[in-house]
Amino acid sequence: MALVPVFDLGNVLIFVHEEWCFEKLRARCRPGAAVEQIFREHYEQARVDRGGDFDSLHPLLVRDLGLTMSPAELRLAWQDTFSLNPPMLDVVRELRRPRFMLSNTNAPHVEWIGEQWPDVFPLFDRCVFSHEVGMRKPDLEIFRRIESLSGEPPDHHVFVDDLPQHVAGAREAGWRAIQFRGVEDYRRRLAELDADALRPG
Repeated sequence: MALVPVFDLGNVLIFVHEEWCFEKLRARCRPGAAVEQIFREHYEQARVDRGGDFDSLHPLLVRDLGLTMSPAELRLAWQDTFSLNPPMLDVVRELRRPRFMLSNTNAPHVEWIGEQWPDVFPLFDRCVFSHEVGMRKPDLEIFRRIESLSGEPPDHHVFVDDLPQHVAGAREAGWRAIQFRGVEDYRRRLAELDADALRPG
């Protein structure tokens, strides 16, 4: 049975270095402020990864953290936190189509990645981003969204994600799922599920 490959983005195809952002913010906030905690609280309340406005965070962080960045500086600090995982992108290129991406993300991150590495998103037939569909992993309905695009039943999908709760969510949806622990481990485990997956064609 040919399986439809579905990929998480962050820490699978592209490494996420959120500490880069919080280091920049701490340098521009009140000394001793709980920068990461307060940022994450406002990010969640604003539902940024489900379509909320990232720029709405700026006045709240100015108020609660004494942030001295401009809105543009804050946006750039949040965006410039990625590095590529080229060997994993090579694996994607080897796989038969269709291929899908399923990511909990936000508009500034997708904008940045698309500008910096314009060849990443076109590797996929469709990309389902949480901020565009208003839901996020591990919600059942976001997995069903992929199924509606692929036209395949749940057990014809194989998903890879670095977070165990998202892997568990995919399995609860009836998918095959692999927790990402490195490129060679993914190759091996995918081949165990679908012997022809990594053969172009």
